[in-house]
Amino acid sequence: MRTMAQRIRAHMEPDRIEGLDLGCGDGELIYHLEKELPGSQWRGVEICGSRVEKQQRPVFIWEGDMLQENYRDYTALHADNLCLEEVIANQLEEKVAREFQGLYITYRTPTTPSFFHAAHLLESVGIEATWGVHLVHFYYVCVGS
Repeated sequence: MRTMAQRIRAHMEPDRIEGLDLGCGDGELIYHLEKELPGSQWRGVEICGSRVEKQQRPVFIWEGDMLQENYRDYTALHADNLCLEEVIANQLEEKVAREFQGLYITYRTPTTPSFFHAAHLLESVGIEATWGVHLVHFYYVCVGS
C-alpha cells in the first residue's frame, strides 16, 4: 500500500486527488489510500453487490457498472483490471481515453490504439498485491489529445 501511495504522490499532490477505484470490492484500498495520502478523496464503484455489502470501513462506495460511470469529475482512476474479459478491458481503456484526464493506474498492459493516443506512460512499478508482486502502470491521460 505504501508503495502505491508513494508512486501516486510522485505524480500528484494528495490534496488535488479526487480518485475513483473501478472495481473497488469492499473499499479496502481506498480506505488505505486516504490514510496514506492525506487530503485525497477516493470513491469506489463495484459491480458485485455482495462485495459492497461487506464494506466495513468509512468509505464512499456503491454498486454500479464502471463502464456506466462518468470519469470527468476525477483526477485519478485506479483499475485492478486483470480479471476483466478482454472485450470489457478494451471498452474500459476506450472510455478512459474518451472522458478522463489525470493519473490512470492499471494492472493490465493497455492494448487499444485510442488509449495510446491519449495516454503517456509515466512509469511501471512492481507492487506487492495479495497474489504476489505485479507490475502496475501509471499513465497520464489527456482527454481529446
